[in-house]
Amino acid sequence: MPLLLLLSLLQAQSPQVGDTVWLVRTILAPSGREVRVAAWNPEGAIETLGPGVLVRRGDSLDIRYPAVGWLPGAHTVEVPGPVLVSPDGTTDSMPAMPVTITIASILPELPRDSLPPPQPEASPVLRPIETAAPVLILLSFAALLLVPLHFWWHRRGKPLPAAAAPGVAPPPQLPLATWVAAGEPRAVLAAAAAELRSIETGKVTAESVALLGRLDDALFGPGNAAHALADAEKALELTARLRRGEPG
Repeated sequence: MPLLLLLSLLQAQSPQVGDTVWLVRTILAPSGREVRVAAWNPEGAIETLGPGVLVRRGDSLDIRYPAVGWLPGAHTVEVPGPVLVSPDGTTDSMPAMPVTITIASILPELPRDSLPPPQPEASPVLRPIETAAPVLILLSFAALLLVPLHFWWHRRGKPLPAAAAPGVAPPPQLPLATWVAAGEPRAVLAAAAAELRSIETGKVTAESVALLGRLDDALFGPGNAAHALADAEKALELTARLRRGEPG
């Protein structure tokens, strides 16, 4: 049975990039056989926007595929033929048909005179030569300066204890006996606690921390503070030993 193959672009002018294009293939309606649209998903500059549709026009059939072009120029695609189904269930496919579609650019064409002339070849750019010589010289100078200083620092000996340093007067003696006789034990406790708190951080020991806690409890507690006078004497003795650098 002779078949008429026809493909047309249903647009008044050439489609542009991004326009929807209907690719239509027309055949004579076969007698006694069902016509089905073949699936088509081309790759490249032309893509389909959905499945094909079948439209009957008298004794002919239109197989239409919605498509779109993404690049300007002429593109050739293979439009598949429909599938013919016989009453006994057997199928037959019509051969594909090559079709060339011309897609116009959405950008206006510029006359050649408006384009700038090509520029001459630029000369090569010379990169400066990078060297690590200044850094190496600086490191060598720092090593020559710091190495002798390091050895001198370790050979200069240990510092003298605070008690043996000349010109340092011993801490003043507090009139603790006078305060106790005047009935002011809390003044004694406050002075002893202040002496403990004046010790440098590096010389603080566990004994000094515990003794300071007992003094604070007796100083700010509700009971009689006279019972902690012995701890005040221990605090003053411990403060003197720690200031001289002796173990607590």
